[in-house]
Amino acid sequence: MKNPIIPFYKQADRLIVRSENCSVYDADNKEYIDFESGDWSSNLGHSNPKINERIMQQIDKLIHDGLRFRNNESEQLSLKLLEKLGLTGGQCAFINSGSEAVNLGITIAKNLTDRKKVLKMDCSYLSAFGHGQISERNTDLINIPFNNLDAITKLDFQEISAFVFEPGNSSSLIKYPNSNFINAVAAEIKKHGGLLMANEVTTGFGRTGKWFGFQHYDYQPDIVSVGKALGNGYPISGVAISQEISELFQKMPFRYAQSHQNDALGCAVGLEVIKTIENLDLINKGFEKGEYFKQSLIELQSKHSDILEIRARGLMIAIELKTSGIADLIYNQLIENGFLVGIKERTLRFMPPLIIEKKDIDNLIKTIDKIKTGTHNVYSKQAIQ
Repeated sequence: MKNPIIPFYKQADRLIVRSENCSVYDADNKEYIDFESGDWSSNLGHSNPKINERIMQQIDKLIHDGLRFRNNESEQLSLKLLEKLGLTGGQCAFINSGSEAVNLGITIAKNLTDRKKVLKMDCSYLSAFGHGQISERNTDLINIPFNNLDAITKLDFQEISAFVFEPGNSSSLIKYPNSNFINAVAAEIKKHGGLLMANEVTTGFGRTGKWFGFQHYDYQPDIVSVGKALGNGYPISGVAISQEISELFQKMPFRYAQSHQNDALGCAVGLEVIKTIENLDLINKGFEKGEYFKQSLIELQSKHSDILEIRARGLMIAIELKTSGIADLIYNQLIENGFLVGIKERTLRFMPPLIIEKKDIDNLIKTIDKIKTGTHNVYSKQAIQ
């Protein structure tokens, strides 16, 4: 039967029918340990019982109420998120997708600065549409070369509304910019009246070993966009603004209305996600597991010369291989052995749930080693060229 889903992206033939903790299961009941957390969203694991319980409780109370009234869930989530971001006194709005959250953040920056241009690093991904979309038609998006200090002097900062800082990921290749580069860009932005924004859609909620990726830097954002892990698979995203930006917005307001803005159900999920991370101490535990994972990969690298580089921060980890052919072979063999990882070009990506167990990390490492050195090592000249 023809797949009734529009093929915007390539899908495997396997039909996934259920999920639990760090695993998903296909129609043949084959288990796959998910080292991608779905679409980098299920930081608490798939079908987390605490999140499911909160959803069921909220469904019987309030799901959606429109834009006419306030609700407790959105206001409580706003206060909690601002606290974690270090933006106490600011404000939030909650919507559905990460792309929407990034676009709303940029819209705020453009309106408050009366400037059209937006600065990002050339390898950063901002959104699937709108202000942050990578497209020839998006002439307001300015790219600065990754970690290139000399390029800063070539920019006209007077025309830039905001620098949108993605503190990791870098178009799925998992690259982390240098602190001196980010400090220099941020200083020029503030010097010329622009705003600082953090895109935490992928790097938020413990992914990098801290609550948010920008907290690895001396970087204080005016605006922060969040998504993915905020809902642990449920579609909720958000935009947070500092107290200073909030006060400026009161003087220069504009209308933004969306059907599911500040929905009680999504916000209840977000509250439960933050509460669960706190109760299980997953920021610290995720950092410790990330260090363990990194050291295990370093040991693997010492055995295999075609592992060129390991990039890691918390549980946001990548290994760069000598060729894309080698990466493809390992990736496909891992699927056959029951492991889901990410791949782009010659880089393999690992972003498992924060609740991943060390035994799963150990088994992944052993399987990669087995693929490369054992009976599954079927590299051909064609594959590695």
